[in-house]
Amino acid sequence: MMKKTLLAFALPLVVASQAAMADVTLKMPGNFEILAAQHLEIKKATKTVALPEGDQQVLVRFDSPTNPHSTGQSMGYVTSQPILIRFSADDGEVVELVAPRVDTQQDVKRFAKNPNFELTDAAGKSVSFDSEKVVVSGSLLMANYNDILEAQIAPSEIQTLPQPAVITTSSQAVSSVDINQFTPAQADQLMKDLYQNADKKSRKEFIRWALGL
Repeated sequence: MMKKTLLAFALPLVVASQAAMADVTLKMPGNFEILAAQHLEIKKATKTVALPEGDQQVLVRFDSPTNPHSTGQSMGYVTSQPILIRFSADDGEVVELVAPRVDTQQDVKRFAKNPNFELTDAAGKSVSFDSEKVVVSGSLLMANYNDILEAQIAPSEIQTLPQPAVITTSSQAVSSVDINQFTPAQADQLMKDLYQNADKKSRKEFIRWALGL
């Protein structure tokens, strides 16, 4: 009963706000590819990926034909070690990795050892980010980059675990309410009040929960 009430309230909100909710789009140039991302599993390296808004941790790499102007690619490819990039973006933003041009075989091999690039938004403005090279032992072709990214993320998350929350008097009062005793109209009003007073992130999390996403 309560779930139906929540869904009846949430669906109009989804319709009203869906246009404003859009993923963060991360794009690569022709000689870079995305290997893994924090918020989703990537089964095959790709040039473009859609991410939820917020803080991002993504593994990318430089991957170029040895001869960048050859059509047959008979000389094979030159691939860099994975690079972990961290940045933050809001829903609807398009973030693009921009790298300098490499024209010769020597340039390709030199660049693969120490790739440099920047991130820009749709307007061409720089997006702040951090990056670090991740050294992978063994075959780069057979590596599980989702596992490698998870191993890189885990230590940083342990170091930044939040302190136990202090429950205030107001939150104690809310947690002691027996919502099952509310009439549908009262429950509807409570959900509206909670939704209207929530921040943008909490609203999106509520909508996704209500729709089972």
